[in-house]
Amino acid sequence: MSTAQLKELADKLSAKESKWLSFYLSAKARASDPAWKTEMARRLKRMRAGHGITETEYRRRHPETSKRASAAAK
Repeated sequence: MSTAQLKELADKLSAKESKWLSFYLSAKARASDPAWKTEMARRLKRMRAGHGITETEYRRRHPETSKRASAAAK
């Protein structure tokens, strides 16, 4: 499939589909980035060493995620 065909298909996506595609492509790019992999490994090691936060603390710091989860469940 050519770039022009991909652009044509992308132009026909709904806002929701377009957003999903954007997130998918970003995640795909990050997954193959050695610097991102190194940083994620560092963060995971730190969390496993006891420097993580509880779910309650996460929700306190990021209340918008609770709102999105509630809206998605409806």
